Amino acid sequence: MKIIAVRNAHTNAEFHPTVHVGYDPVTSELSVSFQLPAPTDETTAGNPGVTLIDSVVVNLNVLRARYDWCDHQVYFVAATKSLPIFALYPETLTSRESAQDYARRLRRNLLVGINVPLASSSNDELFVTVNLNELATDANIQVNEHCSLTWSDANSSGAVRALLLPHIQAAAPATMTADSSTTIELRVEDATGNLIQHPATVYVETVSGVVPFARVAVTGGLAVVPVSAAGLSAGDKVRVKFGWKYFPGADEVLIAVV
Repeated sequence: MKIIAVRNAHTNAEFHPTVHVGYDPVTSELSVSFQLPAPTDETTAGNPGVTLIDSVVVNLNVLRARYDWCDHQVYFVAATKSLPIFALYPETLTSRESAQDYARRLRRNLLVGINVPLASSSNDELFVTVNLNELATDANIQVNEHCSLTWSDANSSGAVRALLLPHIQAAAPATMTADSSTTIELRVEDATGNLIQHPATVYVETVSGVVPFARVAVTGGLAVVPVSAAGLSAGDKVRVKFGWKYFPGADEVLIAVV
């Protein structure tokens, strides 16, 4: 499994864990453990080598059965057993807040993320991000033999996701006449602009104009969406947004009505 570590300048420099990530392809279990220096108090005074250790095991097959498993999703494993694994995008959807603002508001550390490109992605196509602080070194992350570790030059795990999770590209004619119909072409691409062959579901939000459905199945990275300017007049604009189940507005088209 691909593990991508980043040095995030916004992460508290005093929160300086060592993260261990392991993957077992036989059981589909991802294990994450965190080591933190023990606080200086009466029980550890004079023994600075003592550490506090916490760990979480995530069965990816069980994770796939959750209601929020979908295209373009990320689950976070917090640095404590008291907080279960949670999906980020359903929690930030209503307020449209950034991951950084969300973490600050709820005082959650978005340390280790399990990133799901598409619901049909294999376990090998998932990737894990580890959001360390800007002082982190190789000593702050360890992986087992079934994981490949790389350091990203991105300044946050969110920037890594923005690059590596699938992209929606929508294209439409610049103009259409009142009460006419046309089509919008959709592409679901990877970071290099290649079409993603896995099936995907793109969600449609019609601001103005008429689209006959709220979501579209994408096959081989391509789909066509019909749109009508019924009821609109010259000078109006057809506006249609496209996104994922919990991540709307990834792309949009504007068509001038003439």
